[in-house]
Amino acid sequence: MKNLLILLSAAALLILSSCKDSTPTPTPVVVDQLKISIQPTFGPMNLNLDQTYVTAEGYNLQYTDIRFYVTSLSYNSKELCQAALFDYRENGTSFITQPGKPADFPSLNGFFGVDLAYNHDDPTVWPTTSPLNIIVANDMHWDWNPGYIFLKVEAKVDTLNDGVDNFNHYVVFHVGGDNLLQSVELSGYNWSQVSQGVFQLPLKLDMQKFLQNGAQTIDVKSEHSSHSMVGEEELSSKVIQNLKDALSPL
Repeated sequence: MKNLLILLSAAALLILSSCKDSTPTPTPVVVDQLKISIQPTFGPMNLNLDQTYVTAEGYNLQYTDIRFYVTSLSYNSKELCQAALFDYRENGTSFITQPGKPADFPSLNGFFGVDLAYNHDDPTVWPTTSPLNIIVANDMHWDWNPGYIFLKVEAKVDTLNDGVDNFNHYVVFHVGGDNLLQSVELSGYNWSQVSQGVFQLPLKLDMQKFLQNGAQTIDVKSEHSSHSMVGEEELSSKVIQNLKDALSPL
């Protein structure tokens, strides 16, 4: 009898194990990812920080820092991204990675800079994953003038065409302030599938156009510094408008 019970128990375990093994494994849900990249250029050439380019005036110029915020990026009422910080030196061409479907975002509208709804929030209360968090923002937030720095463009320039490299002329644009917030629109593009469930929108940022935007040029010899202070309104406005206009689908 004891042996019979053992055999019956073993048979029951085999049946249960067989039933368990035959249960199909659920197929994991694949969530599409949308990625936006930004390739800085200087005209037709890809731009590298600390590399020399020649301006329309004949100056040798090296960009050393390119950073900016884009916020409230959406299509109609569907938001793709609340806030994104482009930091070329730190992150290369990577900009935004968010769950979403290409069909939901045939074009995008938002702000170049930090949305007024967020600009004066306490930067310490944002989640640590947010670009608006003070640790992530770091020096893109003004502690002396509550609010975010919308963009930083810094460069070194040799303004003497004498054949000797002497990059001793510094360009420093730190632009921010509610009155300088710019609307931005991206259209006329197609998301390209780069892998299963991953779609990419490549953009370019033409830093030659940033300096030479039609009639609105920036001569870095005479227009080389702005911290968005009183008396710098005209140059600050030109800097943020030109940088926004330099952004387009690749």
